[in-house]
Amino acid sequence: MKSILTAILCLLSSIIAPAGTIDDLTGKRVLILGDSITQGGAYVSFTSHYLHQLHPEKPFQILSLGLASETLSGLSEDGHAGGAFPRPCLFERLPRILARTRPEVIIACYGMNDGIFQPLDESRFAAFRSGVQRLISETHAAGVTRLFLVTPPIYDSNEQGNYDAVLSAYAHWETTLKENDVEVIDLHSVMLKARSSRTSPFSTDHVHPGDEGHLLMATTILKAFGITPPSETPEKIRSSPLFQQIDLLRRKEWDVWMNHTGYTRERTVHPQPLDGKASRETEDIRRKIASLRTGKPAASP
Repeated sequence: MKSILTAILCLLSSIIAPAGTIDDLTGKRVLILGDSITQGGAYVSFTSHYLHQLHPEKPFQILSLGLASETLSGLSEDGHAGGAFPRPCLFERLPRILARTRPEVIIACYGMNDGIFQPLDESRFAAFRSGVQRLISETHAAGVTRLFLVTPPIYDSNEQGNYDAVLSAYAHWETTLKENDVEVIDLHSVMLKARSSRTSPFSTDHVHPGDEGHLLMATTILKAFGITPPSETPEKIRSSPLFQQIDLLRRKEWDVWMNHTGYTRERTVHPQPLDGKASRETEDIRRKIASLRTGKPAASP
């Protein structure tokens, strides 16, 4: 296992061009947006874990608000979720998120759902391109200083007519973007190359990567900011008390801020006031993280 991870890290070193530096993340309000892969969030926790572990002297503030089924394109296939509800679109909630979280930096990973699992089609492709451009426009208007677009993970299947051809086209287009204060992290190409050297898939359902895929996502993002994590298995990382507190914080903050900003999926959750008890719980977790980072006892509230 470790030899495979080492080989992947070497591969990453050769094909990832830096999109930014650690200074883009240090002391900034960083917001991560995406679909169910981001809501699942293991790659977010792996990324945050290594930021804290490798740079305990630097402050990081990362909030992850992914939403399952979400798109930028606003498209939804007939019968999505058994006909229970159409796919949500980010732009229903984005103005509230921007106003209430006031991010300085955004990392966004979309595309997997935007082609609605159909063959490549110009109208659907145009809807995705329009969604990306709208994301750029609305985040810039809200004062976001840097936007990092992460190309979608692969659709992990060898079936004929593989949907990954759609994601490859979407990812390639994103890499051609030339916009002020927008950088592209080409995860799709990295994952495609890594998959070619594996006998087992990253994802058992073609869409949602397991821990090895999430760790590759995290490593790709970190490398794009000039950070090289050590070669470790997901199991080892998950055994770390620091990781466990970081993962708990991510999940707690998702609950707090998704309720505060509101969203519509299978039901509409109207924006709620910030939960004081939950906020105190997250602050307690932050103190534990600070203690684990520095080796000093957690300060009392």
